Amino acid sequence: MASDWIARAEAALRGQPSPGIDRLPAARPSVLDARGRRALLAPVTAAFLWAAVVFREGLAHPLDPLALLLRLLALAATLRALVALALLGSRVRELLRRDRYGVALGEDGLLLRTPRTDFAVARTDIVDIVEHGAWQDRSAQRWADVYVVTRPDSGRLYLALPPFFAHSPGVLAERLMRWRGVAEAPAEREAREPAELASKLLDAVAAGERPPGVAVIEHGRGWLRRGPYATVLLGVAALEGWLRSSETARAQLGAAAPLVVALCLLIVPLFWIVLTRRDMAPRKGIALVLTPAELLLRTRAGVHRVRWTQVVRVEIASRTAWSILFGAHESRSLIVHRKGDDPISYAEPSLAAPAEVVAALCEGYRKGGLP
Repeated sequence: MASDWIARAEAALRGQPSPGIDRLPAARPSVLDARGRRALLAPVTAAFLWAAVVFREGLAHPLDPLALLLRLLALAATLRALVALALLGSRVRELLRRDRYGVALGEDGLLLRTPRTDFAVARTDIVDIVEHGAWQDRSAQRWADVYVVTRPDSGRLYLALPPFFAHSPGVLAERLMRWRGVAEAPAEREAREPAELASKLLDAVAAGERPPGVAVIEHGRGWLRRGPYATVLLGVAALEGWLRSSETARAQLGAAAPLVVALCLLIVPLFWIVLTRRDMAPRKGIALVLTPAELLLRTRAGVHRVRWTQVVRVEIASRTAWSILFGAHESRSLIVHRKGDDPISYAEPSLAAPAEVVAALCEGYRKGGLP
């Protein structure tokens, strides 16, 4: 019975003997990996730029072009430092709660214990096990989750295992893959007919329905990363400098400074919000819908249908990008390669699930491993 192995797994996590259950040993992940070290360096960079601002304003008025530029750079560096320190703080918080996590493996399934609740996954419901990031990084000590990708009918699409159970995420992923074993692919892929009305299916999942055998990838909040933050920070820098300027300097500038402030803080952000909402409205909160027959997505141009028989492979493309919020960072996209047609690219921040999870589900449908 399913409850039997879950009860034995819970007992193993409590430290009691449980035949047939393997409890993964605890490990201490590296909080200060490459990203963690950048988080510690970010406040130093911000402090240096603020010192340059103070020095320049000692030689000129606050709205001097060079002083304004330095203040803009200092504000951007401060914002990046806050984001980086928030990430580092979340890691430290989870590390302090490490003893409240646990993983138990049995012949029938996996039990994950977290500070919030326990999650049980039957072995037969596991589609794939993947770690976050490139396979070349598996040997490195870094803070990254390992994803247990599950069938949509299991009630969830994946479980995220924190790096508390092995020397590195790669080692943990390999340990779990050995436990799961090799999944047998069907000898013959059963032909699946697509839905007659794809728009009706998209409307149904947007309304909250979850048809059997269908994986729904909701739209993520990554669109917030593409906001006009540089323009907003320029407006903040100009406003702050204008408020500290003398009456003589304000008179010389006239209405130019208030107009720049209004443009940066009101007009440009509102224009961006309107355009973004107009672009996202047709999706109704849904990024992708994966059915046994096809992949569905909807844009302003209409519904796009891609049969799995047309898909060659699904991969994750990565490049180095730069932004006000994150500085130099890895920008990733899900790429669906098609036969005789251009590939479909979907930015990971626009997906509510990690790109590795979506790619694993797509490959499961493409190869016929999912019902």
